[in-house]
Amino acid sequence: MTVLTLVAISFILEILEVFTQYSGTLKASVLKMYKLYHKNIFLFFASQFGYIWILFISLAYDNLSFPIIIAIALKTFDIFTKLELIKKLFMKPDLNYIAAIAQMIDNKIPFWIYLVGPLTYPYLIYIAFTE
Repeated sequence: MTVLTLVAISFILEILEVFTQYSGTLKASVLKMYKLYHKNIFLFFASQFGYIWILFISLAYDNLSFPIIIAIALKTFDIFTKLELIKKLFMKPDLNYIAAIAQMIDNKIPFWIYLVGPLTYPYLIYIAFTE
């Protein structure tokens, strides 16, 4: 595959991931992810299309360059942050934590915030395969 094909597939998968996780507020978005997690944790991980793709291409092309490592680290941090929010909001509600972030989790999230992933990770893949 060419570099542009890898980047295009990455962009499409990131957009698909955005649409599976997008909601108007952080709480609603985490609730969507909790529903997947509650059905099956593997379903939750399978919904992380961009992460699976980055792992696949890094192994398939034997590319562990700095941009790929950064992308994997950021995606891993993102997934564990989502899991921690799921745990603290829905599985074992931590009332002190919920009270501390109550205003933030109920605020509307602009759609462009969700576009950070589709703009970041394909670019990192492009850099990794053109060095």
